[in-house]
This record gives sequence, structure tokens and C-alpha cells, in this order.
Amino acid sequence: MINLVPETYSAPPSARRRYIWRTMTMFVLMMTAFAVFYAVGGGDPERFALNLAMVLLCVGFVMAASYETIMLIRSLDELQQRIHIMSWAIGLGAAVMVVFSWGFASVLLPIVRFEPIFSVLIAVPGYYLSLFFVSQHYR
Repeated sequence: MINLVPETYSAPPSARRRYIWRTMTMFVLMMTAFAVFYAVGGGDPERFALNLAMVLLCVGFVMAASYETIMLIRSLDELQQRIHIMSWAIGLGAAVMVVFSWGFASVLLPIVRFEPIFSVLIAVPGYYLSLFFVSQHYR
């Protein structure tokens, strides 16, 4: 069985299967929604209702994916839960510092302006990188 979240081998196979199927289904649905959104002219400022619907769908997707990740981690043993929670704290704390620094610097300096979507693109690798280093401590 493929393992999309490192260090979740102590989770019961049923929990891992649930996570894989649900997150992959959400991913396919979200990519389909984006394709349809742009095919029907989404993103145009005059299509407010369509744009708002896509924003709400994206928020719902993030909430559902977060819920599935939490449910998977809750099915782990105590040590693995500790590793993941520490990784969240370190990775997301580092992401907040990077996001704040970049946003503040983009106001004062002539650099690339910070866009909020970058926060997710910084936080996720931060979590996985810290997960790698924290898990090395317990090997």
C-alpha cells in the first residue's frame, strides 16, 4: 500500500486506506472543479457568484483534507502522534516566520510581492521537512 504521509506505518491499514481513498477523491474532484471553473470563464471579475463558489469550494476542500489528516494522525500510536504534532509546530511556525518576513519585506523593499497562496506552498514543505528531521531524532 502506498503511504502518502510519511511515518504513518503504525496506523491501522483501514485508516490508511480511508485516508488514501478520500484524499485522492478530493484531489480529483478539486482538479475537475478547477478545470470546469476556468472552462466556463471563472476568474473574470464580472463572474462574482462563480468566483465566490470556487473560493468556498477551495475552503471546503482544505477543511476536509485537514480533517482527514487529523483522523489519520489520531489513529497512530502515541510516539507517532508526538512526532507529527512536533512537526506541525516546527514546520508551521517556521512558515509563519517566513510568510511574515516576506510580507513585511515586500512592503518595504522592491521585491516580489507576497501573495497569500504562497503561505500554503511554504507551510506544507515546512511540515514535511520538519517531519523528516523530527523523525530522525527517534530512530
